[in-house]
Amino acid sequence: MFPSTAPLNYQTFDRRQSRPNGARALAGALAEAIRKQVYRVNERLPAERELASHYDVSRGTLRSALALLEQDGLVTRKVGSGTFVMPPTTDKVASQFADTTSPMQLMQVRNMLEPIIVDLAVHHAAGRDLEQLRMALERVEAARTAEQFSIADEAFHQSIAEACGNPLMIWIYEQVNEVRRHELWRASRGEVLSQQNMTQYNAHHRALFEAISQRDAQAAKAHMMEHLSKAREDLVR
Repeated sequence: MFPSTAPLNYQTFDRRQSRPNGARALAGALAEAIRKQVYRVNERLPAERELASHYDVSRGTLRSALALLEQDGLVTRKVGSGTFVMPPTTDKVASQFADTTSPMQLMQVRNMLEPIIVDLAVHHAAGRDLEQLRMALERVEAARTAEQFSIADEAFHQSIAEACGNPLMIWIYEQVNEVRRHELWRASRGEVLSQQNMTQYNAHHRALFEAISQRDAQAAKAHMMEHLSKAREDLVR
């Protein structure tokens, strides 16, 4: 998903054979782990103390490495939430689409794409994909604010796309999430993400996870359509 060569000219680091020498080398190790999907798009990295211990470096070196990754657009750091892997940098065309696509137009695209994506996930998800989806479900269920829920919800739906096993479809859905991050869409979502609605959405998320895990394509598509239908109705109220 990420290009094999990063703009910072990172060098590949084998964690099992050597210790990274300084922040730049550690940034290279982390960038390589992201490229190999050890840490996946929209996934939160382990806590700083865990990463520092794992790579046998100081917290200061780790923070400098994370700053380099953030400058390079590979991660984003959110105060109080942690460090998250960013999708590949989109070009100006994708940004223009985000600027000109309304929330309702986005829902039209999601209604076409996501039932197909969930059907593919049912048939192609590997064990690792289901584990990533379970973790994403736990994060969205644990969200307490609209902002936390928005971030975790994007990651949950992206995890379903990741599980479909189709690189082009995964890329297409990343563009959908790029639009979902736009301020217009976030403002619209913020108006409807009450605690009651988040509870209902999470009931859909749980049902989706169980249907995918049980390889029940019919149920998974029905749950996805119900989920998207509620999201659309909430937007037009």
